[in-house]
Amino acid sequence: MSVPVYSAGKLGLIGLVRALRPVFIQDNITINSVAPAATITKLLPKNLAAPIMAAGLPVSTSEHVGLAIAYSAVAIEERKVEPYGKDSDEIVMEKGRWNGRSILCLGDTYTEVEQPLADLRSQWFGEKNMQLTRLQQAATDFRGQGTVSNKLPN
Repeated sequence: MSVPVYSAGKLGLIGLVRALRPVFIQDNITINSVAPAATITKLLPKNLAAPIMAAGLPVSTSEHVGLAIAYSAVAIEERKVEPYGKDSDEIVMEKGRWNGRSILCLGDTYTEVEQPLADLRSQWFGEKNMQLTRLQQAATDFRGQGTVSNKLPN
């Protein structure tokens, strides 16, 4: 498999997670992703990863990636990644189960990438584009009253 095809497939899955995060939560289902960088597996055996390791660059193990998958299933978020459609500010700030997040596994480190991207969106996407996109989302947000919550029960 070529690196561009593999990378495009990975980005497609992250896009799917982003698109489904406001949808699945209506049924109390969360969706997250794990994006492993170079990881020793049958697709990338040690002999093919040798140049990466020889350069002193990080390589993950499948066990490390597995821990990220397990963590994404039980992790708690302090707030939603970002509002969608008619989401109120109160809903966005609710503590709840992780939803719509992606973990980059790079060597023995984990990085959640969706929150930092969302927090900087106004800088790279522009305030006006954000406002117009949010209005478009709200116009087609048929999720009830826009109060879809993943809040933890007391």
